[in-house]
Amino acid sequence: MQKFNKIKQVLAFVVIAAASYLTVVIALKYHRLKSPVEMLSDLPKNIDLSLQKVHYTNTKDGVLQWDLLAHKVDYYNDSGVIRFTQAEMVLFGKGGSGKYSLVADTADYHKKSGDVKLVGNITATNESGMTFSTGHLQYSASRSLVSTADKVRLVDASMSVEGAGMELRLDTRKLRVLHNVTAVIRTRKN
Repeated sequence: MQKFNKIKQVLAFVVIAAASYLTVVIALKYHRLKSPVEMLSDLPKNIDLSLQKVHYTNTKDGVLQWDLLAHKVDYYNDSGVIRFTQAEMVLFGKGGSGKYSLVADTADYHKKSGDVKLVGNITATNESGMTFSTGHLQYSASRSLVSTADKVRLVDASMSVEGAGMELRLDTRKLRVLHNVTAVIRTRKN
């Protein structure tokens, strides 16, 4: 009988210890959460709205122009700029022909002009598998033009082109590398 009482006492102690441990863990977890006022004070003062995991679509006369997906979006009302962080921009050519997917550290959408400036580690691919990379890229909505003055490297299955400055017209799907162009053409072996 004494063994049974000892087992009951040990079991009671284990239950009380586990309940105490859970109470402390839960209290510490909820204590770490910030209040809404504290979270707002952590945001920069010039941001009017901040969202996470956003899909933003731009259309013109009912036609899809581009999509922007981002991990984080900050809206600056004073300057009319929407900053997309860890951004992927998908551009569509005239009539939906030609799809270009661009990935960048940030993309700033200027509401007044409709232009988008992409900055940092930019890589792009099109439907045919051509890729290019650069540091800065500007999308001009009024001209349907993607351009950069930076160094650019283009690669596809049969060639590699490097140079400074690039223009890509989305409406005609014509691409030009502007300066200091070097190209390597690979021929197929039969």
